[in-house]
Amino acid sequence: MRADHLEIEEAARLWAIRAQDPAFAEWEGFTEWLERDPAHLAAYEAALADADWAAGLMALAPTPVQAPVATSRPRWWFGAGAAIAAGIAAVGGWAVLDREAPAQQIATAPGEHRTIDLADGSQIALNGATRVTIDPDTPRHVVLDQGEARFAVRHDASKPFVVMAGTTRLLDAGTVFNVVRDGEALEVAVAEGAVIYQPGSREVRLAPGDTLKRAGSGAAPVVGRANPQTIGSWASGELQYDNASLEQVARDLTRSLGRPVRTADGVGKLPISGTLRLEGSPEEVLARAGPFLGVRFVKNGEGWTMSPAHGAPR
Repeated sequence: MRADHLEIEEAARLWAIRAQDPAFAEWEGFTEWLERDPAHLAAYEAALADADWAAGLMALAPTPVQAPVATSRPRWWFGAGAAIAAGIAAVGGWAVLDREAPAQQIATAPGEHRTIDLADGSQIALNGATRVTIDPDTPRHVVLDQGEARFAVRHDASKPFVVMAGTTRLLDAGTVFNVVRDGEALEVAVAEGAVIYQPGSREVRLAPGDTLKRAGSGAAPVVGRANPQTIGSWASGELQYDNASLEQVARDLTRSLGRPVRTADGVGKLPISGTLRLEGSPEEVLARAGPFLGVRFVKNGEGWTMSPAHGAPR
């Protein structure tokens, strides 16, 4: 076995041990290590999947836990002082929150999708490079730390569903809605029901088809309109557009594929309508996307640049 592979395995086991400490706070460093090389995530999963190793980690847990049930190795990681992969049982890309577990941070790797079932019947779909924090004791209060999530919420008038994105509060009223958080920039789009942005004297109520974009924490929110059928379509393996810009398409492809996609100068504002399937490898997706979008994808480092298919844009 190669020395570098052994080093990765050892590092993976060390991360697994350290993550069991309730005082562990190096989540950013852990995320950077996982994303640095696909082999890191594979080694971490292998450490958790190893029966003897997992048994040893279970002994380190502060409380007894039940091992996750899986038909295939889940490609996700999370932690908040709980035992390895406890608190969520995963089947493929599906996860079910364990009500006996402490608060959990649940994250997806770039290009990975996950769906979480909450105890009240609500569901959260996570796009690539997304992290949420959920406390099973208060499952109708979710923190979106970063990335994109689609919420399908079961209505309960006595227990409103709340999503926190930084200091921003989103109050739901039996709704399907999509939220993107990129630092302090925020995008909210409602497919069904209603969402209240910052409930209070200056609240903004969003109905089906309403969108809200805020460039930063101090920026004023801007309300717009979108086709409700296109909102959160990525969660169904498609990207649906109705007069969207290629800049938006590039951002969506970046999140869904886990590789950076950019637009060449003069291309980003061009409008597009239609449906793009996300099946297959990034190369297969882009091979279909090129003719559909009227562009070509030029390899650029780890990602691609979206350029006009035939010369400069008119």
